[in-house]
This record gives sequence, C-alpha cells and structure tokens, in this order.
Amino acid sequence: MEAIKSMPYGMSNFADVMRQNCYYVDKTMYLSMLEDQPHYLIFIRPRRFGKSLFLDMLRSYYDLSQKDDFQKLFGDLWIGKHPTPLQGKYQMLYLDFSKIGGGVDELSRNFDAYSAVQLNSFLDRYQAYYSDEFIVGFRSAGKALDKLHMLDAEARRLGYPLYLIIDEYDNFTNVVLNEQGNEIYHAITHASGFYRDAFKNYKGMFDRIFMTGVSPVTLDDLTSGFNIGWNISTNPLFNGMLGFSEEDVRAMMRYYQEAGQLEGDVEAMIQEMKLGMTTIALLKKV
Repeated sequence: MEAIKSMPYGMSNFADVMRQNCYYVDKTMYLSMLEDQPHYLIFIRPRRFGKSLFLDMLRSYYDLSQKDDFQKLFGDLWIGKHPTPLQGKYQMLYLDFSKIGGGVDELSRNFDAYSAVQLNSFLDRYQAYYSDEFIVGFRSAGKALDKLHMLDAEARRLGYPLYLIIDEYDNFTNVVLNEQGNEIYHAITHASGFYRDAFKNYKGMFDRIFMTGVSPVTLDDLTSGFNIGWNISTNPLFNGMLGFSEEDVRAMMRYYQEAGQLEGDVEAMIQEMKLGMTTIALLKKV
C-alpha cells in the first residue's frame, strides 16, 4: 500500500517535496506555456502564495545538473509526460533577495557579498564545464560584479545558455521604502544606484530570466535599467499558476478523506471556506 502523502507546510525545496512523498499540487503544465512567452518574465503575487516552491520546481526542471533526476522528480507530473526540448538545458543562477538585509549603509556591500556567495555556489555546481584556469580566476575575484562579468564572457564563449531566477526581487527595497522613505529608496533604484546597476548587468547576459515579488513598485522604478522585462502578472493564462483553485482544494481534501485522514462532508467544508472568504472581503470594505 502506498504511504499517505504528508503536507509540505513551509517547504520550498521541490526535490525534497517529491522525494519525501509530500502532497504536491501539480503546476508543471505552466512550464510549456511560459516558454511561449518572452524570455524575461516578472510575476507578482502576495506572500505565502507558493512562489518559492514554484521557482524551485522551475529550477529543477531546467537545471543541467539535475537533468538525470527528471523522471524521479517529474515522472508522475504533467510535464513528466509532456517534456519540452528545453528540459535540463540551462546552467541556473538562483538569487533570493529576501536574504539581503542590514542598515542602509550596508545594503550595497551585503548585496554584493550575497551575490558573490551565490555565484561561487553556481561554479561549484557547474565546475566540470569550465577550465581550471577560469575557476582559479573566478574564485580570486572579490566582487560579485567582477565574477558576473567573467561568467558572462566565458559562458558566451563556450556557448552555455544561462538562466537567472530571482525570488523576492523587491524584498529589501520594500523595507527601505517603508522604513527609510522615498529619498533613500530612490537613491538605490535610480540613476547610479547599486540595485539599478545590478539589473543593467543582468540584461543581455542571461538567455532567460524569471523573477517574482509582491509588488510592482520597484519594478516600475527599475524599468530604465531593466527595460526587457515582461510582466505577466495580469495575464489570465497564468491566473492559476500559483495558489490553489477550488478544484485543487477539493482534490486534496478528497485524497485525505479516501486515505482516512479527513472526516466530514467535503462540499460542505468548501462552502464554509467560501463563505468565510466572502465575509473577510466584506469586512475589508467596511
């Protein structure tokens, strides 16, 4: 008898979710749809909407270093039966800007330090594809910007396609805006601000970029530095890409009911949830 799937509460590592037999709401059918969009995408959704898990799933699917795990991770999912030609084709750089903090005077330094650590991790994953000479030079470079330029030149020379994923792109900028005000926020996102400069360097280096956040505010202010981005947040094709639909919830509840883990009338519980959401929406209007 198959073991009952556990709930992956708080988990954002897709491979762990699949290997530990957790319940996963399949969103992989959106991967082929995303490939039909422009190459540089932005997707905005509120917190606790499953953005990080979706990004890690996307990362696992396209990551060259995880290519051999495709059937193990995706075999039972939609994309496992309908793989695209781009599966496992990219060297992936993953950045999570919620990891960046500190005072205003430290942000630029902390941003560079975090980016350097992630770039070093990138090289650890793909070092078999680069020469010893390049690896030595890359590791000796102190600043993330220098590492980024070196990687850009070498990957381009060797013909390696790169994919950049950015989670929480606006996390620390929202904190700055809320706590420090518009003047300081403006200084890092406009003109020669370090954050605007970072996106200028990303532009043209990566074959594909996908980034998420909770607000379009920073995106609007970065437009001049990152004018290739395509915001699909309001595209109806992707309304169900994150979060749970009513049918998703119904299927999950029926699964646990059939497994003997849930008692009661599923439809009645769903109606109660809908009533509760309607009540909350009405209270917010008061």
